[in-house]
Amino acid sequence: MQSDEQLYELSAKELAESPRQGLLIKCMAKSEGDENKGKALYIETRVEEMKEEIREGIQRKEAEEKEILKKAMQEAVAKGEVMSTYTIAFYAVVGFGVFLLFFLLN
Repeated sequence: MQSDEQLYELSAKELAESPRQGLLIKCMAKSEGDENKGKALYIETRVEEMKEEIREGIQRKEAEEKEILKKAMQEAVAKGEVMSTYTIAFYAVVGFGVFLLFFLLN
């Protein structure tokens, strides 16, 4: 992920070259017309928006990867290439039962 400094640089460049007019007007209004405060508020707002976009992108990517892995595991189980979680749990319970029986009988 980009550092804060890079996000601030991107926001300042955006403000200088092609600011979002609605956001700029909103920031100027909130800063009571003080141009420097309005610009600073614009940059802060954009940095926060970019951070949120990055977080959402990461979450979306993680969800996609999780879904791909889930589908791959389901396909592998269906093909008999790996055991399902339930099968593994069943063998664990049976194995523990056998161990208990052996332990109790000796």
